[in-house]
Amino acid sequence: MPDSPQTSRKIVGFSMSPKQAIEVKEEAAKRGISLRKLFEEMWALYKEKKNT
Repeated sequence: MPDSPQTSRKIVGFSMSPKQAIEVKEEAAKRGISLRKLFEEMWALYKEKKNT
């Protein structure tokens, strides 16, 4: 997806153990969402908890 004035994106890469990667991918698949969307949900929950 190319960057546009309305949608700007930055790739963030990280590695994890093979076991954890499988678990994360399985969770996203179980929910029917992308890894990006799963991370966005996790980040929102983290921020919410951090601010309480």
